[in-house]
Amino acid sequence: MDCIIGVDIGGTDIKYGKFYGTVLIETRKTKTNKTDFGMHILSEVYTEIDDLTGTDNLIAIGMGVPGPVVDGFVLGAQNLGWKGLPVKELIRAHYPGIKVTVLNDANAATIGEMMFGGGQGYKDFVFITLGTGIGGGIIINKQLIEGTTGSGGEIGHLRVGFNNERLCTCGLYDCVEQYASATGVVKSANSYRLGRKTVLNEVEEVTSKIVFNAAESGDEVANEVVEEMVEKLATALSQVANTLNPEAFVIGGGVSKAGDFLLNKLSKRFKELAFFSVRDVKFELAKLGNEAGIYGNMYYVSKELNDEN
Repeated sequence: MDCIIGVDIGGTDIKYGKFYGTVLIETRKTKTNKTDFGMHILSEVYTEIDDLTGTDNLIAIGMGVPGPVVDGFVLGAQNLGWKGLPVKELIRAHYPGIKVTVLNDANAATIGEMMFGGGQGYKDFVFITLGTGIGGGIIINKQLIEGTTGSGGEIGHLRVGFNNERLCTCGLYDCVEQYASATGVVKSANSYRLGRKTVLNEVEEVTSKIVFNAAESGDEVANEVVEEMVEKLATALSQVANTLNPEAFVIGGGVSKAGDFLLNKLSKRFKELAFFSVRDVKFELAKLGNEAGIYGNMYYVSKELNDEN
């Protein structure tokens, strides 16, 4: 049977989905091998694709990567160690005759949420994924806005501090992802908890999930960490709203599992920072979870297939 494989490469994990048409048949997840500047990632992806395809007929591969992409060329993916890599060309050389698309991972997730998730019903919205880093995607009039160099929606690199406190993987300082991603939350927690009484000092390894659970339970230090995270993210989103004036923000990624506890705080602070006429932006939780990227990549490559026929 004909199948499409959607691949979502993240800084921590790689997620795969096998589709018959738009129906998700099987998923799997592997760790991202970032050794040797990520040079083994594609070969390991090929192995998983082949195994996932099995005896079916592979007709298309849609891949998302954590960095700006122009016509299948990845300008850079710092979280993987990639710099200037012709990913689409490499995949097509390995799978001749098969339709291939390569998108920024957040853009792929944005398309997934637009078609099948939290963005349904909105003509104009901005998707924010809070994971290892922070990605974003912009939908205007139901169309993805990628920008001239594929960097539209790089919300994670909006600057929200001016003291050069945290060096970002992009080479700049104080990007919002250094404070509001899962990685950023852990950095803050490890700083705030030093020498203080907190449940964060009772665990072997702090994670963003532990921080939010502790904050919701009333832990003072964890709440300070969450308040800083919300302040930085609300600052960035107020700038986005002032520029784009969207109907909604759709929040996804691992940190979004904090749910309404996070959304209520974020929405409240956002309204205090945004220009008066854009404050009524709705805040929605993404609905596809870790599958947003594979759905988006599947839809994007299948649309190109259909456009050819």
